[in-house]
Amino acid sequence: MEVIILNRRTLVEFISAWMLVLVGGITTLLPLFNFTDLKSVFIVILTIYVVVHLIKNILIIGTKDYSGFITSAISIVTILMILSMDVSNSPWNLSLILFVWVILMSLNKLKESDYYHDHKNKLWVLNIVNLLLFILCGILTAVNLFYMEDIQIIILGFFFLIHGVLEIMDPLVAYILEKK
Repeated sequence: MEVIILNRRTLVEFISAWMLVLVGGITTLLPLFNFTDLKSVFIVILTIYVVVHLIKNILIIGTKDYSGFITSAISIVTILMILSMDVSNSPWNLSLILFVWVILMSLNKLKESDYYHDHKNKLWVLNIVNLLLFILCGILTAVNLFYMEDIQIIILGFFFLIHGVLEIMDPLVAYILEKK
C-alpha cells in the first residue's frame, strides 16, 4: 500500500476546496431545517470563503500566490453589496450580486491561469476549463434565482458545491502530475 504524501501547498488547497464543498452541501440542506433567511445564508457563505481563503494564503505565503487574498477581497466587496441591497425581496438584486461575484472571481481565475501558462505549467489548461465551467454554472445559477427563498438557497448551495468540486480539481491534478 502506497502512502500518499502531498506537498504543503497542494494539501492546503485540497483541504480548503473540501471545506468549500462542505459549505455548499450544508447550504443545500438548510431548507430542510426551515432556515430560509437568504441574506444571512449568502453572507455566511461568503464570510466562510473569506476566512478559508485568508487562512489558505497565510499557510502558503511563501509560494507568492495571492489569489486567496484576492478571493477574500472579492467576497468582502460582495458582502458589502449584499448588505446595501435587498436580496430577500428582489431576486434581480440577488442575481446581480451573484453575477458580479462570478465575474470578479472569473478575472481572478483567469489571472491564475495566466500565471500557470507563463510558467509553462500544464495546469493552465485545467484552469481554463474550470474557468469556463465556473462561468457557465454562475450564469445558469444567476438566471435561475427567481423562485421562493428555500429554492434560492438550494440553488445557491448547488452552485457553491459545484464551485468547491471545481476547486478540488486543481490540487488533485497537481498531485497526479507531481507523481509522474
